[in-house]
Amino acid sequence: MARPRKPRLMDGQELPENLYLDPRKRKNYWRYIRPDGSNLIFYATTAEAIRQAKQANRQRDLYERQPTSNETLWTARAGSLLDRYSHWVSWMELNHPKQATAARWLQKRRYVERMCEQLKNPMPHDLTLPVIREWWEAQDYHPQRNSRAALRSFINYLMLESAIPNLTFNPFNTSDEAPKSIPRQRQPKVRHRLTINEFWLTHDAAAELGYEGLQLAMELSLLTTMRRGDICSLLLDKHVTEAGICKGVEKSINQRGEERAVYLRFTYSKHPGLRQIINRARQLSIKNYRCPFAISYTPKKRQPRAKANEHWCRLMPARLSNQFKEARDMAGIRIDLPSQARPTFHEIRALASHLLQKSGHSSEEIAQICAHTDAEITENFYLAGHEKDYVEVEISIDPKLLSRK
Repeated sequence: MARPRKPRLMDGQELPENLYLDPRKRKNYWRYIRPDGSNLIFYATTAEAIRQAKQANRQRDLYERQPTSNETLWTARAGSLLDRYSHWVSWMELNHPKQATAARWLQKRRYVERMCEQLKNPMPHDLTLPVIREWWEAQDYHPQRNSRAALRSFINYLMLESAIPNLTFNPFNTSDEAPKSIPRQRQPKVRHRLTINEFWLTHDAAAELGYEGLQLAMELSLLTTMRRGDICSLLLDKHVTEAGICKGVEKSINQRGEERAVYLRFTYSKHPGLRQIINRARQLSIKNYRCPFAISYTPKKRQPRAKANEHWCRLMPARLSNQFKEARDMAGIRIDLPSQARPTFHEIRALASHLLQKSGHSSEEIAQICAHTDAEITENFYLAGHEKDYVEVEISIDPKLLSRK
């Protein structure tokens, strides 16, 4: 009887079949054995490498087939679209090293991987413009907007490799010099604004539900206009100092890079309310098993985190939004409206911008703290819609002209 294979472990995680360490012993580099016996060397963390290897293993039955009459041996051996996706990832990380550490790189990769999966992982030479157009037009506005740059890069790579002969141009280009896919128009915003009274009603409901982390997040967003992601990633040791809070805007870092991003400093001398919030956050951190994040909570069941170094009591952005919706509905805020039209946690940021404007600050100053590149964005999407601007009417009809003749 054959001895069972001993599991191969790395960082306490079992490696799947066909995944091995880099032969050159480079850190975070991996070797994956393709169905044809060739090696794919790629860069990834342990958890990400295991995820990719498992995904590739599930697709092996698509690779292991003989070429048909209209295929060459080369195209069959090259593999399907997901196999080409792995090549593209390695090529990008080799030629653009900053991509390997960029905050949005994993998300961009997921956009491309999702397209390959939703197209049922065809062979690259089967890609045609009608196939791509049908898939593209079935996507909503936000997925189209967020994924277009990554899809354009992937298709460019396939065209350079001569892997998609049926496409003579990149349909995800933005230039008018060639045909291009037309994105959906942005749907008009239906979400209602949050008033300061509704803010405190939701805040009180959060206290009744025991969501102390949500209360702190709401207060931080109101005083700093921070986004949900920035608040949930706020570290007590790294971003909080004796003088205040120093934090880079994550959206700005993702879009502009760390060198050109916006970094904000909130000092206790100019924002005295923040000191009390941070003190309460430290007390909550001790209660929640010394969680290093300012916003924390203790879940009923300990769940594994995607990142090994991430504390299990960290309050994630998605759960923060769900807690806010629960507290908002408990407080009876706009329950007569559809759920998609009710205020969300992000409306606290708009409310803070509105209150800053009423305090006498200009749109340019508010745009700076919101990390907007243009004050017009702040005016249209954050300052508008809170109150009706009435025009004082100074003219009137002479009463003598109104008398009966």
